Amino acid sequence: MTSYKVFEHQKKSLKIVKVGFAWLAPFNPIWPLFRGLWLVFVSYIFVILILAGIDFELYGFDGYIDIKNSNNLQLVFFIIQIVLLISPGFKGNKWTENNLIKKGYVFSYAIKASNIKHAFELINNEETNKGNIETGST
Repeated sequence: MTSYKVFEHQKKSLKIVKVGFAWLAPFNPIWPLFRGLWLVFVSYIFVILILAGIDFELYGFDGYIDIKNSNNLQLVFFIIQIVLLISPGFKGNKWTENNLIKKGYVFSYAIKASNIKHAFELINNEETNKGNIETGST
């Protein structure tokens, strides 16, 4: 079971955000757009372009790192690239929560469900979810 946070707004529909790693965020550069995270999207694209420019300077037209024949600078830069490109996965859901709070949503409660569809079903059927809801604040 996965934990989800439920955010409510006085005039808008409720939003559910998964707690933990955002699996699509590191592998899909347009993922922040689906979450309304425009600044994250622009920053992510900017970082990718800078890394691509540095990549070209270090590796040339080949575009890949030859681990056996690489120098320390190339290896360190390769590790930095990996860390920067997977970091949205670790922070993505938290960024989504902060964005919802800025838009006027309020954390209502946490729920445990097997997936987001199941979480919506539990919320819509209050009798089923009494044992799965944890009320409180973040």
